[in-house]
Amino acid sequence: MIKTAPTKAEMIDLQIDYKSDIPLNRQIYLQIRDMILAGTLPCETQIPATREIARKYEMARMTVNVAYEQLELEGYVVTKPGSGTFVTSELTLLQGGEELAPVELSKWAARIQSPEFASSLDVGRLTAETNNSKVEIDFGFGRSFSHIFPYDVWRKLLARYLSTDDALLSKYGSVGGFGPLREAIASYVGRQRGVNCRPEQVFIISGMQQALDILSRMLINQKDEVLVETPGYVNAARVFRSHGAILRPVPVDENGFQTTRIPSDSDARLIFVTPSNQFPHGGAMPVQRRLELIQWARSRNALIIEDDYDGELRYEGSPISAMQGLDDSGRVIYLGTFSKVLLPALRLGYVILPQQLCEPFLQAKMLMDRGAPTLTQAAIADFITEGHFERHLRNLRKLYAERRGVLVRAIQEHLEGHVTFANHPAGFHVMLYLKNGISEQHVIAEMRKKGVGVYAGRPYHLFDWAPPSLVLGFSDLENEQIEEGIKRLGDVLKQPSASLN
Repeated sequence: MIKTAPTKAEMIDLQIDYKSDIPLNRQIYLQIRDMILAGTLPCETQIPATREIARKYEMARMTVNVAYEQLELEGYVVTKPGSGTFVTSELTLLQGGEELAPVELSKWAARIQSPEFASSLDVGRLTAETNNSKVEIDFGFGRSFSHIFPYDVWRKLLARYLSTDDALLSKYGSVGGFGPLREAIASYVGRQRGVNCRPEQVFIISGMQQALDILSRMLINQKDEVLVETPGYVNAARVFRSHGAILRPVPVDENGFQTTRIPSDSDARLIFVTPSNQFPHGGAMPVQRRLELIQWARSRNALIIEDDYDGELRYEGSPISAMQGLDDSGRVIYLGTFSKVLLPALRLGYVILPQQLCEPFLQAKMLMDRGAPTLTQAAIADFITEGHFERHLRNLRKLYAERRGVLVRAIQEHLEGHVTFANHPAGFHVMLYLKNGISEQHVIAEMRKKGVGVYAGRPYHLFDWAPPSLVLGFSDLENEQIEEGIKRLGDVLKQPSASLN
């Protein structure tokens, strides 16, 4: 830990570009964050008041307030009433300077990298939970808010290529992805998610599972250890296990993955985390834990897969920046998806790789498909670059925030004393923990009798024992349905028979 005597910084020298597409509050946040991470602003240093920054750079004080609030939200600074704003007292900064060992590929990946095998591949292409029974109110999750999607815009974008671009449609596209889409994603994640990458590090994939499968083939040998969250994303765990990995579950808390709970004897080569909004428990991983995890990976030549499945969907303040942006050593692999914020049927996502993994990933992907559908990629590229994507996100945040508010208020009114949950203002589901002794299967069956679909949390826990829990989505329900569904759940949980196993 770095400790210094409290000091007060002179006026911070910021480089503000008033013509940039990056909002002023984002520029302030990024530059102060980088000063803290570089040690230019040591721990416990008092930073200038918002009014001083606003006066010097001739901007609204509210703009500076937003930047400071984001810094405090992510754990870089702390505000002391009556005293001011200070850099967090204890922050473990990443150690630099040492020569890092190259990433070790699996035997499978090494085999396809052999000269005999690679010579037969065209590497130049780099550039060029369902239940059928019907219920009245369904708290199923993982669904998009499909009826507010701008279908009129989407049809026009598709028609643009269907009517004018025969060359685009008459040949296979790039295995790595449609060039303009890779450029659009690199620009977007750099601007809005704090990711550092170039377009050639972005690969378009047919959903998260394909990315996880390819990465597992590349990076996991039989009996390699992989650290995963519990409760966590069970489909990722299944992929790792299918490739021979030994899973070491690490419990999460209200702040996500607990770095202090990593087993002392762990020699994991891979770590899978959901730091922006832990799935399915909820909660964001603070900067101290992120830095500790990156340092742990660096010291053991391990890699981190950061699944940012719904990082854009935060309803208080700005979305929390990606962990990848803190890493300058090529330890973090970043996964993003369009399924949660556009349409699941698109089946498109993207993976952003450290430079040394780009060529192996491309060659591995070539063995599995010839690339994602070019027409869809072209439409999404225009959807992003013409501003439709970010407008749609703003609409989603507003509507999801309203529905989540209804859900939380209903839980507090009808389920108080019967459940606990992480009240994290993000995502489109909530995980409810029931009292010990309650049978979640009994509750699910009773709720279905009442015309309401709720879903078990047990499958997401990777230990033998798991507390009884339910996972409730709200993205596809009206406010009145949410209120009524939670009221019926309260009726079931208050029945003595709810504890029957």
